[in-house]
Amino acid sequence: MASGPLMGKTVLVTRGKEQAKTFSEKLRQAGATPIEIPLISISPSSKPETIAECVRHLANYDWLIFTSANGVKFFFPFVKKETPLPKVAVVGKKTAAALKAYGVSPAVVPDEFVAEGVIEALKPLVKPRDRILLVKGNLARPVLRDALINMGADVTDLIAYETSMNESGKEQLLYLLRERKLDVITFTSSSTVQSFMRMMEGEDIASLLSGCVIACIGPVTKETAEKAGLSVHICPDQYTIDDMIKEMEQYFAKRTMEGKINGDITI
Repeated sequence: MASGPLMGKTVLVTRGKEQAKTFSEKLRQAGATPIEIPLISISPSSKPETIAECVRHLANYDWLIFTSANGVKFFFPFVKKETPLPKVAVVGKKTAAALKAYGVSPAVVPDEFVAEGVIEALKPLVKPRDRILLVKGNLARPVLRDALINMGADVTDLIAYETSMNESGKEQLLYLLRERKLDVITFTSSSTVQSFMRMMEGEDIASLLSGCVIACIGPVTKETAEKAGLSVHICPDQYTIDDMIKEMEQYFAKRTMEGKINGDITI
C-alpha cells in the first residue's frame, strides 16, 4: 500500500479526459486521491483535408516540428509508413516518446521543454529559406513561429487539433471548493488555467482557494496562472507529470516537517 507525503491528499486533475487517466494513476501510486474534472476538450482539426494536403507535400519541407504529443497523435494517421520525413524537432520528451510509437526519432529534443527551448536548439540548425511545417494546436503560443520567421525560415502553420474550454464540471468544481474537499489543484497547460478562471467568474476566488495548493507543470502555465491572480505554490524544474508529483511530495513533506517543528516550539 502506498504511503508518503501525498497520502490522504485530494488532488484535482484538470487536463483533458484522455490524458487525465495516466496522471490520476500516478497520483494513486503516490497515495493521493485524484478527482478528474477535465477543464479542456481536445478534438481533431475541423479541416482534415489541410493536414492531408501538407502530408502529401512533406518532401518539400526541410523541417517538421511538433509542439505537443497531441500534434503527433492527430498528424500521423495521415502519414503512410513509406512516406519519407524531413528532419523532425519536438518541444519535449513526451512528444518525442509519442513519435517513437510511430518509429520516428526526432533530430532535436531541447533540454527545456517549452517553445523557447526548441528555439535555442534550432538556432544553429535552421538556415534562411528553410521550409518548416509547424504542427500545433489552435491555442499554441506564437513565440515559436515568430522566432522561426526571424531566423529567415518559411513557416507553414498546421492546426492538427483544437482545444476548447469544457465547463461541464463547473457545478462539481464549485461544490468541491466550497466544501473544502480539495488539497491541490493542478494545471498542466495555460488553457486549463483559462478555463478554470472562466468558471470562477463572479465567485470569491480568494475564499474558495483558501488553504488550497496550486501546482503548475511549467513556467508558461505558471505565468498564466499568476497573471490571472492565482498564487502558485508548486512548479517543477522539469516540465513533466512525474516531476510535478515529486515536487508535490517534497512540498507536503516540507510542510509536515515545519508543522512538527512549530508544534515543538509551541510546546
